[in-house]
Amino acid sequence: MDGVRKAFDGRAVLDGVTFSAAPGEIVGLVGRNGAGKTTLLRTMAGIFRPDAGSVRYDGLDVYRVPEARARLFFVTDEREWLGHYTPKAFLALFSRIYPRFDREAFWARLRAFDLPPNRKVQTFSKGMKGLFYLSLALSTGAEGILLDEPTEGLDPIYKKEALRLLVEAAAEARPLIVVATHRLEELETIADRVLFLREGRIDGEVAVEALQTRYGKWQVALAEGVGPEALERLSGVRILARTGRVMTVLVEGAPEEVPGRLREAGALFAEPLPLRLEDVYVRKLGGTPDEG
Repeated sequence: MDGVRKAFDGRAVLDGVTFSAAPGEIVGLVGRNGAGKTTLLRTMAGIFRPDAGSVRYDGLDVYRVPEARARLFFVTDEREWLGHYTPKAFLALFSRIYPRFDREAFWARLRAFDLPPNRKVQTFSKGMKGLFYLSLALSTGAEGILLDEPTEGLDPIYKKEALRLLVEAAAEARPLIVVATHRLEELETIADRVLFLREGRIDGEVAVEALQTRYGKWQVALAEGVGPEALERLSGVRILARTGRVMTVLVEGAPEEVPGRLREAGALFAEPLPLRLEDVYVRKLGGTPDEG
C-alpha cells in the first residue's frame, strides 16, 4: 500500500497511508473509532478505489486487476454477508472461486464449532456467525486474509479457539493476515506487529516481540516540591496515571537508562511494572481502544 488516500463527501478518511507486509505475517491494525480502520481494509480488498496511491499484491493493482482481488479474502464486521446461504451453499460457491479451497478443513471447522451445515447463516447467533466467517476465510486458501473485528461476539472459549486458528493458519498455510480490532490483549498473543492508525495516517508501529525492549512502564514517586512537569519534559515519557506524588509513566527508550533519567528528573524511586500493548496505544493515540 503506497500513499493511499480516500475521501468521502470531501472528508479525508485515509490520508497517505503507506505500509507493506509479508506472507505468514499477522499484522494488527488499531486506532480510535473513526480513524479509518474499516475503510483501510475495504480499500486493501479492492472494494473501494483509492483517490490517490495504490494497493498492490505481489505487484498487481488490487482495484484494477481481478486476479489480484481473487487472491484475497475480506471478512466484514457486519456478519450478514450472504446470510441467506447455508454453510453448505457457501462451500459450493467459494470452492469454485478459490481453487485452493480446503473442503476437508472447512468441514472439520464446522464440526469443531458445532455449526449446522444446512441452516441459513442469518439464523446463527452473533458468535456463531463470527466463527463461521472466520472458518470460511481460513478454508479458502486465500493468500491474504483481511479481518474486521473477527472475535466480536465470541464467548471466551470460542474466542481462544479462533485466535489459535489464526496463529496456526499463519504458521502453516502462511497467508498474510491483517486484523483490525480494538481488543489489544488479543493482538498481544497473535500479532507479529501492530500498526497505529490516527486520523487516516499510520502513526507508527511496534513489533510485539520488541515491545518490552522498546518501552517500559514505571511507577515513580516524586520528591516533595517536584511536579509532574519534570517528568513530562523528559523525551519519550508520558504520564498514564497520577495519585498525589506517585505517577505511572510510560517511557520509550533503552530500559537500562530509564531509572537514572527518572531520578535526575526528581524521582525518589522508580519501579518497573508489567507492560501491556494498551499502554503503548495510549502513548501513541491517547484514550483507550473503546473511545472515539
